[in-house]
Amino acid sequence: MAQKVRNCFQKISKLALSRPFFTLLFFFTLTLFLLYLPFIFHLDSFWGLAYQERFNFATILLNFDSLNYIIAAKTWYIPEQISTLFSNIAEPPHYFPAHFPLYPILIWLTAKIPLINFPYAAILVTIASSFLTIWAFYQLAKLLLNKKKALILALVFLIFPARWLVIRAVPSPEPLFLAAILGAIFFFKKEDYGKSAVLTIIAQTIKSPGILLVGALGIITLIRLYQEKNNLKKALKKYWPILITPIGLLIVFFFYYLVTGDFFIYFKTGNNIHLYWPPFQAFNYLEEWVGSIWLEDIIFIYLAGAILLFSLWEKYRFDILFLFPAIFYLSILFVSHRDISRYLLPAVPFLLIGGEKFFTSKKFLWVLIFLSPTLFLYAINFMSFNVMPLSDWGPYL
Repeated sequence: MAQKVRNCFQKISKLALSRPFFTLLFFFTLTLFLLYLPFIFHLDSFWGLAYQERFNFATILLNFDSLNYIIAAKTWYIPEQISTLFSNIAEPPHYFPAHFPLYPILIWLTAKIPLINFPYAAILVTIASSFLTIWAFYQLAKLLLNKKKALILALVFLIFPARWLVIRAVPSPEPLFLAAILGAIFFFKKEDYGKSAVLTIIAQTIKSPGILLVGALGIITLIRLYQEKNNLKKALKKYWPILITPIGLLIVFFFYYLVTGDFFIYFKTGNNIHLYWPPFQAFNYLEEWVGSIWLEDIIFIYLAGAILLFSLWEKYRFDILFLFPAIFYLSILFVSHRDISRYLLPAVPFLLIGGEKFFTSKKFLWVLIFLSPTLFLYAINFMSFNVMPLSDWGPYL
């Protein structure tokens, strides 16, 4: 009997490896269904979570910062339209450029499809870009590791870390941002610098930390130009697309100028740049976005990130695979916000690659399977209460 089970498992494993796209799509859909189950079926309770009033799909659609992106999508940031359509909101019109434009533009385009309103367009864009992120991560991992390890890591990344499990299930720009980053670095490693540059520019139109990707790629490119200084003309011809990637941020600011009349409006949006000196202000109770003394988990996030960065350094020193997550990790040390795990997400795929021996080990996988209910309970609990207040859906549909 044991031999039959083993043979069956081996056949399934071979099938999964031969069809990685459909394997990842199947488990992506399965995990998403499990997350949405209590919300879709309006359950009275789920595994002890008795959130009857919260268990409806509107809760998913109201997760932070969905409404802000919908406002940007419906009005294209035009102050007069924001004031007219959303007269009851607390935020002034100049607040919304804090939310970069590509995700709202994709929401607007998706909402043009018949029977799809803006809230559902927002979640559809997130779901599609989430799977794109998983597939891009698999492709990058396969470039560096063997096919089996790449698939295992991608399957792990479907549910771990738990904060990512939440982000990919609610309206948010992070999955789109991660997909652009992974694609940019994948093509950089393939020496397709044109495509890498395009995706780097796109990343800057999704979230402002995209400029960190520009910096990382720029440093690596300058190092290579120095190494190839004896044939600088040829090197410049090869790397020039990377050198012009800072135009991504200029494109965003020019877009803001066209719709608001203010090129620098992003810097007038309020307290949305959470970088402070000295570092480690995430432990400052009095900071606006901290407000808690229950912060021990942040220490473990910093610790795990540093350990995995050292693993990346041992394998990929002076490589974009180390430099980008290192810059990103160092930047979050200056972030004063309770939600550090969300801020670190763009570095997570690379940290998983850094710790691939551990994350693909049987020991870790069995523990992850055993504790998987905790990941889903965390996510469902988080999504149930991380909601924006709303009394009237009308203007947002």
